[in-house]
Order: sequence, then structure tokens, then C-alpha cells
Amino acid sequence: MTRHVGRKKRWARLDAKTHFSDLGKVIYQNNGWFALLDYKTFEPPAGERGAATWEPHARRLGPFKRPRDAMVALEREATALKNRHGTRGVLFGGPVWTKA
Repeated sequence: MTRHVGRKKRWARLDAKTHFSDLGKVIYQNNGWFALLDYKTFEPPAGERGAATWEPHARRLGPFKRPRDAMVALEREATALKNRHGTRGVLFGGPVWTKA
């Protein structure tokens, strides 16, 4: 059984308007908090000679009143995608969210 990992350990704060985790990031824009989720889904080969590919997707969830609400929404959406596509059928993360 795994142990619970707190939100402060899962999420890091880049600046006053940006939080990020392994799944995506939360930003403050237009007087609201938005969750940005970039992910790829596995597309099996079409036909005998087709190649399997990863199809990119991007979702923007929000606006929310608090950053915590956006974080929870992003984690719930990621969990739903994992349940729908399986752990090997979906990849999370886009650009690296670090300060230059």
C-alpha cells in the first residue's frame, strides 16, 4: 500500500502566479486560476503497415477562485484519463516548467 503524498510535495511554486507538478501547471490569468494539462494518447497502428503514434492534446480547465481548486481539477482530470486509457496509454507533461 502506498502512503499519501501531500499537495505541497506534489506541487511547486514557480512564482506568485504559477504552480507546477509532474502532470501540468496552474496559472493565474484574467482574474482566475486555470489548470493547463498537456498530454499524449497512444494511437494504435491503422492497418497492417501503419505505425503507432502518440497524439498530443491540451486542456485548459477553469477559471477557479483558488489555485488549490485548479490543482484538484487537474489531478482529477489526469486520473480520469489514466482510468480511460490505462497507465501505458497516456503520457503527461509538456514543456519543462522550470525557471530559466
